[in-house]
Amino acid sequence: MAIVAGEGELRLGDVDLSAARSVLASLGADGAESLAHLSTSDTIELLAGLNGISAAIAAVQARALLRLETATKEDCLARGAKPRVALRTARAEAAFALHAAPAAAGQSMSSSRRLVQSMPGMLSALAGGKVSPAAVHRVGRVVGPASPRLRTQVDDVLTEHLPYLEGCGVQEWGSEAEKIMQTLDPDGAAARHVRATQSRGVTVRRSENGMSRVTATLTALDGARIRKGLSLAAEKARAHGDRRGHSQIMADLFADTLIGRGTGDAPTTMEIGVIITDRSLFAPAHADPAVIEGLGPVPYEHIREEMRCAMGTGDDDPDLRLALRNLYIDPEDGQLVAVESRSRAFPPALSRFLRWSHLTCRAPYCDAPIRQNDHITPYAEGGSTSVDNGNGLCALDNQKEEAGVRARVVRDADGTRRSVEWTTRYGQKARRRGTNFDPVGTAWRTLRGRNPHADQGTSASPSRNDDAEQRDVEQRPVAEVPTHDGDFLEGWTARTLDDVARKWEREAPEPSSHASTHRGLHRIALAGFTAHHRRDSLNRQRLTLQARCDYVFDAAAALEAGRWRSVDG
Repeated sequence: MAIVAGEGELRLGDVDLSAARSVLASLGADGAESLAHLSTSDTIELLAGLNGISAAIAAVQARALLRLETATKEDCLARGAKPRVALRTARAEAAFALHAAPAAAGQSMSSSRRLVQSMPGMLSALAGGKVSPAAVHRVGRVVGPASPRLRTQVDDVLTEHLPYLEGCGVQEWGSEAEKIMQTLDPDGAAARHVRATQSRGVTVRRSENGMSRVTATLTALDGARIRKGLSLAAEKARAHGDRRGHSQIMADLFADTLIGRGTGDAPTTMEIGVIITDRSLFAPAHADPAVIEGLGPVPYEHIREEMRCAMGTGDDDPDLRLALRNLYIDPEDGQLVAVESRSRAFPPALSRFLRWSHLTCRAPYCDAPIRQNDHITPYAEGGSTSVDNGNGLCALDNQKEEAGVRARVVRDADGTRRSVEWTTRYGQKARRRGTNFDPVGTAWRTLRGRNPHADQGTSASPSRNDDAEQRDVEQRPVAEVPTHDGDFLEGWTARTLDDVARKWEREAPEPSSHASTHRGLHRIALAGFTAHHRRDSLNRQRLTLQARCDYVFDAAAALEAGRWRSVDG
């Protein structure tokens, strides 16, 4: 395709984009009689078409930014400039071309480079309008610290999950990429977390209309504690008749506590939900990210020290420091599953479960914190108070009926809830699932299902001789699982939890070491938990215990075996 780009001229092949831009500029500036008389349905189609064009332009812009960076750096280096100067020159040129600050232009350029060079699946999804530009570039920023090979692996998993990520907000797209990246590279996630703690800080900036904005960069658990504490105090004040809004009370308590104005908020005991997989507890070398209630995924390393302190000896009641609960995920889509209640109001345990399984508002494209639990099928219409019929929503989206929006549960052939479909008054539809706490595992199992021979050469029950016990998990036979590009997730294998945790049981760790924490937890629960649905079971679910870990991955072994494809950049 020939590209002609000059002052006042832009042509791609036979398409004159300059003329199209002039038409759009005129329509935007002056309007048109035909636009003023469009019906609601036609206007919706117009907006959808323009949104698709914007996404395609964003994909082309990503490639153009990479080309601008490459061409500028080549020219500067040819002139004898240093590489750092060449990069700054490229960013400056991008800033002027995009009418953006140099810092913002540099972020866009870096994100575009990662997408073009290492994440073809996400770039294709952007070009096809399946993902918004904001979501794609959020993913590009999240994978910034990763190697090109790891970014490609993240791209493979995200591409496999594109149908299931429909309706996700920008924040959840970033969280999904972060979970996958930390699962594939737990050691790297721990190192990145240690480095990130060095960036702690507080900034205060002017806002509009005489207001200011305070931003504190803290560890995730401290942030969750602050948010939960302020939220509980605000709910308590509202219950006692305070007429201020929930967020207003939180802001006032935040300021009162910091500057010593008034009484502030008295410390209180509160529960912070942290979800950790069995792999993380029993096989820390293959740890998944932990997920903090209302906040999202964090490296397991961030949670490990907190758990060690909580399990240590002390004067306080240990039950107030650490409470362990078994949660179950659906092996097909990674969503949490549980039982139902007969009451109209969601009881505390079920309400907590919805907060944990949904993390943020489940309305399409919304990332707001959960404030209320909603009956998808209204209770007055026979809807049950259950996980299947429950949705965690923000206060605004819980008023969806007033806007003419309806929601319904989407089930699979076995009657299991998979998603929730939202429909507007004029027929627009979008679907949103619960949080997938095992994105890599669900992708792996989906691909194994497509290839019935994937397990050939893989031993799910390895021999128990001494030599085998001394081997690390990554040295065992692996199942090669072909995918859309032929080598996705090669290097994965099914292993029992006893197998992957055996080395922790063999060792005699010092009481202060991390290993003692895992050893103690292994005594508490000796098996992993997998939920299998049965239509005829109690509460439509049968929870069976299996002493197996669905999959184990070792990046070093995969690289050593040459199973990750080489990626430029």
